[in-house]
Amino acid sequence: MKSAHSKTSITGILFITPLVLCIVSVLIYPFANGVWLSFTNKMFTYERYQVIGWENYLRMLQDDLFWLSLQHSLKFTAVGVLGALLLGLLLALLLNRKEKYVAFFRGLLFLPWTLPSIVVVLTFRWLYNDFYGYINYILLKYHIIDMPFNILASAQTAWIGVLIPLIWCYYPFVMVFLLAALQSIDKNLYQVAQLEGATKWQMFWHITLPSLKPSIIIVAILETIWMFCAFDLVFLLTTGGPAYETLTLSLYIYLKAFPAKDMAYGMALAVIMFIFLIVFTALYFRVMGSRQNYEV
Repeated sequence: MKSAHSKTSITGILFITPLVLCIVSVLIYPFANGVWLSFTNKMFTYERYQVIGWENYLRMLQDDLFWLSLQHSLKFTAVGVLGALLLGLLLALLLNRKEKYVAFFRGLLFLPWTLPSIVVVLTFRWLYNDFYGYINYILLKYHIIDMPFNILASAQTAWIGVLIPLIWCYYPFVMVFLLAALQSIDKNLYQVAQLEGATKWQMFWHITLPSLKPSIIIVAILETIWMFCAFDLVFLLTTGGPAYETLTLSLYIYLKAFPAKDMAYGMALAVIMFIFLIVFTALYFRVMGSRQNYEV
């Protein structure tokens, strides 16, 4: 009996060993190595380096670009999440009906979530272009503006030009998530409210919105994590310009670690960003746990 139990244990260990090795090699080792490098003066193109302790982290306190990039990341995240939530909720409410072509529009409106980043960037670069862009064509045609302009070329408007495609790419997840939540609401609640003489706005405010609250909180936390980490669209659209007006923390990490070849400082920045993500993730799991306890 003991021998059979031992064989079972060995078999189980053999089955999970590849997974454990994969996790260690792909996740744990790179992370531990990155934390270690953040305490050194490692340069990207040189093998020799020394341990310098907390100097990279103390350097951040006096790094204006670090604080600027963190400020931009928080601003992009706040405005982007709010925009994606509002747009996703509005479309979910419009698509929550049994009409003939609703399924087609659901698939069409989900399309931005599936597009590669480079396709999104090229599309919006064409729309924004001041010579042949469609946005300038419409604005000039209806005399809204006097001269064409590129929204990405101005320090005052570049962040808006980055936020629009970000929201456009992330709203479909909110839409689908909230649409599923809408379809799970008991329809009898609306019938009773209608019999009591409630208006559509009252039914939305007192039935729909409270029922969606747990789902809105969860999707807001997920969108916050994704928006805060957004890199590809910002990099391809502006590379942090003009005049660092769209420089985010993830982009600053890349610029320091690779083009500037200051790998150690880039790793220290990445550790700080990881701490922010840990806070967001812990908040997400706490909300998920509270929701499961509520449902039970």
